Amino acid sequence: MSLSRRVGWNAAWQLTGRVYTASLAFVIISLLLPRQLEPAEFGVFAFYLTLYQLLAGMLDFGAGTIVVREASKDRGAAGRLIGMLIGLKARFAILGVIVLVSVAWVFEGPGARFAVLCAAAGHLAFHAPAGAAAIFHVDMDFRRTVVALAVGQTAWLLGTLALLLAGSVDPALYLLAYGLFPLVNGVLVYVWARGVVHIRHDAPLEERRKLWRAAWPAGVSMAMASVYFSIDAAMLRPLLGEVAVAHYSAAYRLMAVALMVPVLFSQVIFPVFARLWGQGAAALDPFFQRCAVVLLSAGLIFPVTVPQVARDLMGVVYPAEFGPGAPSLAILSAAILLVFGAYPHVMALLAAGHQRRMMVISIGGAVLNVGLNLWWVPVLGIAGAAWTTVLTEAFVLVAAAVSVRQLTGLRLRLGALRRAALCAAGAAGVLAWGLPAVASAGGRTTLGLGVGLVALLLCGILPLDLGSDAALGAAGADDGDTAGDGHGADDDERTSR
Repeated sequence: MSLSRRVGWNAAWQLTGRVYTASLAFVIISLLLPRQLEPAEFGVFAFYLTLYQLLAGMLDFGAGTIVVREASKDRGAAGRLIGMLIGLKARFAILGVIVLVSVAWVFEGPGARFAVLCAAAGHLAFHAPAGAAAIFHVDMDFRRTVVALAVGQTAWLLGTLALLLAGSVDPALYLLAYGLFPLVNGVLVYVWARGVVHIRHDAPLEERRKLWRAAWPAGVSMAMASVYFSIDAAMLRPLLGEVAVAHYSAAYRLMAVALMVPVLFSQVIFPVFARLWGQGAAALDPFFQRCAVVLLSAGLIFPVTVPQVARDLMGVVYPAEFGPGAPSLAILSAAILLVFGAYPHVMALLAAGHQRRMMVISIGGAVLNVGLNLWWVPVLGIAGAAWTTVLTEAFVLVAAAVSVRQLTGLRLRLGALRRAALCAAGAAGVLAWGLPAVASAGGRTTLGLGVGLVALLLCGILPLDLGSDAALGAAGADDGDTAGDGHGADDDERTSR
């Protein structure tokens, strides 16, 4: 199977699964709970959910990326690498639970809600066995991870529906139901991963130290990225209160749906980046260029369409009291393009082993984000948080692009984006002309989404053509076609890192 088809099929699997899981999450967070909870109580739910997701993203402290990178080069070492990854995530999960319990004590004090939040915090423990999913990334076979995520998300939905039918209006109980998602997902991933690789927990101390030395810069980078990407909603509660958290989180959740695309695409292409970089920058450059063009072409559609229908989209999705979040959604649409553009540059830095530079960039982004939030939110309200996100993502994109050019010699050729830019401009013009003639919010939203989709189809990135098949074949890209045949335990004995 060609590289483009493999990436396309895996991206399709990822996208199909995430459309399902994101749809369920959207139903729960955007449709059900805002209609069940008062805005202030929904703000409490959004506050803790943001913290949960922020901490969950930090648990492997960068080791997940290093494990995928190294195991992509040498699958025989995958069993020990994954065992070390699970152990590391378990240790950080304990620290995460302590943090969540402490935050709940500060904001809620002793009582029944605090007790439920303590129980809900325990869900972090189940993110540790989910680290076994790294083997499916290495093998570029995401079917089982997609199914595990879908089943876990379904468990969350069923738990939420049970609480709704019981008439519960306590956000802490709905956070407890959220814990069903990582519990089910973690168990399934671990069981299925053991079927394709022998997960070992007996790596010697020196090997653990070696992984840690490689991982901690990426871990700091990941932690800081989680801060600048998720901290806005958490900071809004002490600065503006629970209602502001609800309004901003409603807009931010819509942006997060779009960001699913670069996240999933990058998970599929990262092993390819790692393998091609092993042959040098010249081998990686065509693949890097094409991936960057695909993501930026898709990202260009959002800032020219979303601002024109932001208020209508918020009105269709949320109850009327969440309308004040619409201006923030219009601003955040610019951040979508910046995130799409940053991902291929971040992947290039990590594949080339420059996680320390990525750490510096992420620390700078986190400091900038927190500082601007403290300055702008008291003055501009939730719009200040939105502008902070845009400027932070702009900083990360520029810094990553400059670093990639300096450290790898790769440089995005912007001329390849001309067609996408024309399509985006055309979409903006069509909406500016056509929207005034549509009266209903639903009709305007449908027109906006439809025009954006047509522009995406016309911009030339489909069907997917990523090239680099010959180069990747020389690097052993076909390993993933047979790596999942159950012989990982034997392969694992061959190599000592």
